[in-house]
Amino acid sequence: MPGKKGPRDELSVPSSVRVTLSPSTSVSSYREQSPSTRSATEARTFFPLTDTPGELSDTDLYHHYLQHTSRTLTYSKNDQSALQIGIPTLALQSRTVFHSVLAASAACLACDMISRQPPAKVGAVKQALVTGYRHYHSASERMRESMSSLDTLKLEPLLASALMLVPFATASQQINHWLSENEGVEEARKPLSSTPRDIIVIMRGIRATLQTLDCESPVSGIAPSPVTDPGIDDHSILPEARTRASGIATPCNHTMGPIIASTSEEAYSKLQQRLDYAFYHWGDANDTLAACAAAFDILKEIRSNAFSRYSSESSPSSISSLDDVSQELFEPQSMSLPQVASWLRSFANRSVVPQPTEPLTRYFLTFLVQVPQAYLNLVLPLLDKRLESPAGAELDDRSIELTMEQALALDIYAHWSVLMFLVEEESWWIGNLPFVTLSGLVNRFGNNFVTRLWPEEEKGRWWPGGMLNILREIKQYR
Repeated sequence: MPGKKGPRDELSVPSSVRVTLSPSTSVSSYREQSPSTRSATEARTFFPLTDTPGELSDTDLYHHYLQHTSRTLTYSKNDQSALQIGIPTLALQSRTVFHSVLAASAACLACDMISRQPPAKVGAVKQALVTGYRHYHSASERMRESMSSLDTLKLEPLLASALMLVPFATASQQINHWLSENEGVEEARKPLSSTPRDIIVIMRGIRATLQTLDCESPVSGIAPSPVTDPGIDDHSILPEARTRASGIATPCNHTMGPIIASTSEEAYSKLQQRLDYAFYHWGDANDTLAACAAAFDILKEIRSNAFSRYSSESSPSSISSLDDVSQELFEPQSMSLPQVASWLRSFANRSVVPQPTEPLTRYFLTFLVQVPQAYLNLVLPLLDKRLESPAGAELDDRSIELTMEQALALDIYAHWSVLMFLVEEESWWIGNLPFVTLSGLVNRFGNNFVTRLWPEEEKGRWWPGGMLNILREIKQYR
């Protein structure tokens, strides 16, 4: 557990909040105070979703996290105790974690406002988002301050906070897009208000922290959290969360799952041919192409592991190859740092190896962690140019002007985005975002930027664009 906290990280919260997770409070009484089902009605019961809400207090957001957000961030049985007990307990000990938890809670509240019928008014959603940003920035600032002094650095609050900020970073982009669509302001060639930059920074920080901890561990790898961890055991999980976890819908059960599973292998083969063509014409010494090739190798492993895990056990070689890549990306210096509780390390590290029936969201997101920095340096400026709506007649060859390396970088990212379609129902904090961001890419660069540079592809259909059109049609009839 964390050592003695400095005054900057001490937290004073109302006694009513402290009682909720007090060691003297029994599991049964905690269950009695909690709702039994996840629904819009549940959210309104414990935190009214009015169109003109009052000030969103810290206490209300904390209770909303306990009673609603913590149970919906993931339906993995292995993660429930960390989200429902471990993280909230740390939040009562650390202002950094507290602000991170409230940011996630505010984002969840805003998403619930949007998803209910009819949706809440724009002003109400915007207020929830602004509150979330306030806590997000407070947590981020405290994390930066804590990292400025290695002598007093406490890894537990740092790691727990980062894990809570990932859902906010993605959900806030969904909310911003909804606000942009519903504010009634028409703007030609309006940039898409979405970027993976914050997510990449946070997730790479998480991985770097885990690698730092591994430097001090006598045995490589993170062992599962034992049930003897103080206050953390499977029986402490709320009944509804256990029931929901046992019946989780895997990505292969997603409407797009069978389509993507049956067509992705050929699509990835064609993308490999485009890479080979580029190397043939530009040579193996091209560092940018090498970065694209490395990124695509990582994506191929992720796709292979994701679709093979339902029919056979993941091969040790494929799993270790991902670890090898991450080891190369993060080479932290050995530091004398306090150990982090095993339940938190296990929770943070669980996404490295996909397990049958477990959610794939965090595993798919590891693509952003493992790709070379040179690939990100190439693709991120291009993603900043995505548009909210089609450019129309203005979209021509002169407005695109992509190099072969740039086209490949976008092509790889688009293929990854299609995989992310599969987790829109698995994680509310991902939701519609992959559909929105891939649409933004097509709005800016079109569906044929590949065929302009690889003429032999003209007879075929660009796979990400085809999958996007299919999902768009599915959404129209839902």
